[in-house]
Amino acid sequence: MAQSSKVDAPIESFSVRAASEARRRWQRFTGIDEIGVLIAIFVIGFLLSVSTDTFLRSNNLLQVARQASYYGIMAVGMVFVLSMGDVDLSVGSILMLVNIVTAIALREGLPVPLAILAGLSTGAVCGLVNGSLSVILRIPTIIVTLGTMSVFRGAALVISKATPISQFSKDTLLFTLGGGRILGVPTSVVIMILVGVVGFILFNRTAFGRRVQAIGSNLQAARFSGIRIVRHRILVMTLMGVFSAIAGIAALAFLQAGDPATGPGFELFVIASAIIGGTALTGGSGSIPGGILGALIIAMIRNGLVLIGLSAYWSTAATGVVIIAAVAIDYFVKRR
Repeated sequence: MAQSSKVDAPIESFSVRAASEARRRWQRFTGIDEIGVLIAIFVIGFLLSVSTDTFLRSNNLLQVARQASYYGIMAVGMVFVLSMGDVDLSVGSILMLVNIVTAIALREGLPVPLAILAGLSTGAVCGLVNGSLSVILRIPTIIVTLGTMSVFRGAALVISKATPISQFSKDTLLFTLGGGRILGVPTSVVIMILVGVVGFILFNRTAFGRRVQAIGSNLQAARFSGIRIVRHRILVMTLMGVFSAIAGIAALAFLQAGDPATGPGFELFVIASAIIGGTALTGGSGSIPGGILGALIIAMIRNGLVLIGLSAYWSTAATGVVIIAAVAIDYFVKRR
């Protein structure tokens, strides 16, 4: 009997160690910031693959990724804005204005690099205006950008006369790459990945990113610790304008035309992407990979609704449902 107990002891000890290791692995898995959005992607992908025959086709998946890229590029900037405790409602209008300005620059004969620089500069100036007005007038950024949203959109409509601009040479590297693929991946998706890597390093690995999160977490504590609140608010809004400009130029390269119908309404999907990805509306924390994954969810929903025969206009309602579901799943899993 004593010998049997000695044999059972190592077995029991091994079982305890195995259970402890499994528990640690589960805790590491559920500790991933993007766990909620990853589960949502899996569930939505599974439902769409079951309900349609075309969702899992490679061409369709690449189309979903390309559509997500525009939201994803801007969602990287929106993570910074939301983490700071602000909201930018003008991102879709900035994309639209940059799209038109770059197209006009090309039509007037500017070399492609200068046209791109003009577009990026336009986005940066728009973001600078948003940040400066918010700081100087001491008005919440959401109110300022609610106004500039209409200003930027109106400016784009005026200079384009509300008509697409395509009277320029398309035999350039910009349009060759913009409408093509790099290693089989749409160029805009590659740009989104590069922007995501840069944004992740800036947000998680630099003092600037930590200070932005500190401002959103506790404004007074950040001010007492010596963080220059005004400078960082203006810098973040300017950065948001640059990311919107990158998305606008990428859209121009793919569409091969400056279209005044491109951009309006994007702000909802961009903000939703960041929130779905785990960025708190109250500020203080955020996830760059989560914002990109959130954009992928939005694109999957819009694509899936078309495939099952419903109007794409339902995507707005579906986006709201997914926001609630993704945040609820994320909260439940982390609480467990």
